[in-house]
Amino acid sequence: MSPKKNGDDMAGEPLEKIGYADKAVPNITVQILSLLLLTGLAFGLALSWSKTLLNITTAIAIISVVFAALRLTACLIKRSKKPDITVIDDWPFYTVLVPLFHEANMVPQLMAALSQLDYPKDKLEIFMICEAVDPETINEVRKRISGSFHLVIVPPGSPQTKPRALNFAMQRARGTFVTIYDAEDMPHPSQLKAAVRAFKTNPKLGAVQAPLDYANANTNSLTRQFGLEYAALFHVWVPFLATMDLPFPLGGTSNHMRRRALDEVQGWDSHNVTEDADLSFRLAAKNWYIGYITPPTQEEAVCDFDAWHYQRARWMKGYMQTWQSHMRAPLAPGGWRGLARFLTLQLTLGLTLINALFHLPVMAGVAIYYLHHHLAGHAIIIPTPYLVSVAISYAAGMVIGAVGALRANKPELLLSVPFMPFYWFALCAPTIRALLELRRNPFHWHKTDHGITPQTLLKAPVKSLTNAHEYYS
Repeated sequence: MSPKKNGDDMAGEPLEKIGYADKAVPNITVQILSLLLLTGLAFGLALSWSKTLLNITTAIAIISVVFAALRLTACLIKRSKKPDITVIDDWPFYTVLVPLFHEANMVPQLMAALSQLDYPKDKLEIFMICEAVDPETINEVRKRISGSFHLVIVPPGSPQTKPRALNFAMQRARGTFVTIYDAEDMPHPSQLKAAVRAFKTNPKLGAVQAPLDYANANTNSLTRQFGLEYAALFHVWVPFLATMDLPFPLGGTSNHMRRRALDEVQGWDSHNVTEDADLSFRLAAKNWYIGYITPPTQEEAVCDFDAWHYQRARWMKGYMQTWQSHMRAPLAPGGWRGLARFLTLQLTLGLTLINALFHLPVMAGVAIYYLHHHLAGHAIIIPTPYLVSVAISYAAGMVIGAVGALRANKPELLLSVPFMPFYWFALCAPTIRALLELRRNPFHWHKTDHGITPQTLLKAPVKSLTNAHEYYS
């Protein structure tokens, strides 16, 4: 594959309309929708501000209840525990992409974990992708290069992002299927074979996602909330959307792609800071489906609030970039699949951003209203639909977290479920940062440090470098 650089023409509709995150063409669809919304709001407030606010509250309540109902439905749909025993005599060639940047401390553990992948070594290539400006990580990788491992050195350039590194490495890739792992990952050994079986079973699948679990979820109150969030996402919500044949944002790691599908969407958007979420909806725009496999990947959750804040700000900024790009062709590829893609774009990215941005201010406003009227002795009037929607939404959010914890075999997280609303409040600050950065510094990549939590390192074989395993520009 030779991914086209941003700014080049992309072959075929609807990708031509979607473009890239750095595309300067105004999004006419979003502008028209915003104009209609603001006009309707101004007209309604002019006629009757009280009725307009009540109608807005009711609309929000309805949307919240519908979303909550979907999440509760997801909790009721059980995943199949029947193992896939599809017999495959000739395993296809597989490429594993591992982008690294200033992560020399993670290399021993990472390469040891990847050495445990249960896949024919003559059908496997593992690309350890390092930036040329990062000699420390390059040297650590070189010490351990052998067998299926290869070192790919990305030349200096802009933007210096993970998707740019992935696109560069794909020029060397030979795999029929491709996956991505991050520096802190410890994938289940059977994950590649599970992905191949899924692709063989369903030729419409363009990608499959493996669940991500946090090995250090019980470290402190922040990691416990992060663990509940991931458990709900990867053990309840994502399997539900996959079962319903609806597209969903891929995780940044442990997503497995069919090479033909990846070629068809021209790889990753080098300027999008959540290239995984963007890729999901590009695949859906070309009528590819996204599936789910069960062998998990263990990761390391960030342990302090500052690191979490900047990581989440990048995710939220990427969601904004993705939403803007894909709203240029909101109903692609047309028909039912186009409508499903549009609805899940709003459901997964749109509502995530809205909830993160407005949940804290709205609840704070209600609290101030209540306190002010209580102290002043005035009647407290809060619309019933609002109270009902809040109760149902909070209950659904905590239930999906609890169910996810049980499915992820992390019952110790259940004691943290009642504190989930405080975590939701915390999402506001990084979302505001993301909104500001979207205008000031849209392509800046907040780097997350790994290896903070002490873990027992596996012993990786150290062998000398062979030139056949090292690629440059």
